[in-house]
Amino acid sequence: MKFPAFTLATLAGLSLLGFAGNTVAQVAYPTASASVQPVNDPFYVSPTAYALAAKQPGAVLRYRAIPNTTYSARVSQAYQLMFRSTDGRGMPTAAVTTLLIPKTAPASARKLLSFQAMYDSLQLNCTPSNLTVNGKLFEKGYVNKALDAGVLVVLTDYEGLQSQWVAGMNTAHGVLDGIRAAQKFSKSGLNSSSPVGLMGYSGGGHATAWANEVQPEYAPEMNLVGVAMGGLPVNPKHAAEKADGGPFAAMYFGAVVGMSRAYPELNLMDYVTADGAAMIKDISRRCLMGTVEGQPEMLTPYMFKKGSKYWKSPDFLNLPEIKRIIDENTMGSRMPKAPMYIYEGVLDEVMPIADVDALVKRYCAAGLSVEYNRVAIGDHLVLAISPGKGMDFVLDRLNGKAAPSNCQ
Repeated sequence: MKFPAFTLATLAGLSLLGFAGNTVAQVAYPTASASVQPVNDPFYVSPTAYALAAKQPGAVLRYRAIPNTTYSARVSQAYQLMFRSTDGRGMPTAAVTTLLIPKTAPASARKLLSFQAMYDSLQLNCTPSNLTVNGKLFEKGYVNKALDAGVLVVLTDYEGLQSQWVAGMNTAHGVLDGIRAAQKFSKSGLNSSSPVGLMGYSGGGHATAWANEVQPEYAPEMNLVGVAMGGLPVNPKHAAEKADGGPFAAMYFGAVVGMSRAYPELNLMDYVTADGAAMIKDISRRCLMGTVEGQPEMLTPYMFKKGSKYWKSPDFLNLPEIKRIIDENTMGSRMPKAPMYIYEGVLDEVMPIADVDALVKRYCAAGLSVEYNRVAIGDHLVLAISPGKGMDFVLDRLNGKAAPSNCQ
């Protein structure tokens, strides 16, 4: 990673402020620039594991203002925060989130929406933090209703600095610690008792669902009042099998690569053909929706490709070590507490509707409040651009209204 001379000088100056050594000071960086991508930006360089271990989850390590062009009509202040989190193995790690403070935010009793953007990426340039700065976030307009209502919005790079796509625990911790960071940030006007809502679809739905399930054990102090999510990959194996050989096949292959980063004992090179080795090298620089984000597109090069081209074993997904990872990353093993709105398309090309039906049934049997919208003519893309009443559901919960439920 090469940095311009002026950034090296900046880093040297920051070390004098306590960045280097055994502690990590909360440091203000210069305003972010859309011309500097994360892979070349020292803001995204993690402190050492030793330094991170001295901080509590959610602690703000550094921050900077960001250009506010996309949200200038609604937002008075916008920041990127690097914060301390915990990976799926319980080790300290760092991640980045974006905080938007609307012009209509009240002076006190502020509320927070954690919006999990549907980014699915194997490299940092497609993270919500970068896409918000350069104005290319696909869902950038989806949070406008919350901002207009005076609700602060946080958009976290929940896959982390290693882009651990679909790794459940790492993702859940990233979302929850991104919320904690926003609450601890001195300029936010939030605190640990501030009401919080979650919302996300597809990759963002995965992150939302995992954060919702893990919150009672990992962040029990959090005042989580409502959750809206859709496009859920409940069982990674079933989603992979459905995507394999279809137009969304890249989601299968990319998810395997992303998951392997959370399980370093899994050396993918032991499982791949020569074509598979080339695929891993290539796909690791790509992201879904890269075409609209100015980055290498993941989807198109792998449309209608089969896993049998890339894996040595025809039973790759059923290998014992792979099955163990799949089991650890299947939703429904933990029970959340917050009221939920779940929406899923019956015609979803990637996420099996039967898995979502079963998850909702499990939640309902546990006595949870769930409003389930099973969209008869909805597929994955239609619901991606038509989130429906999800935002209204979360805003109603933030406003203290009783949650509806259609559990039977």
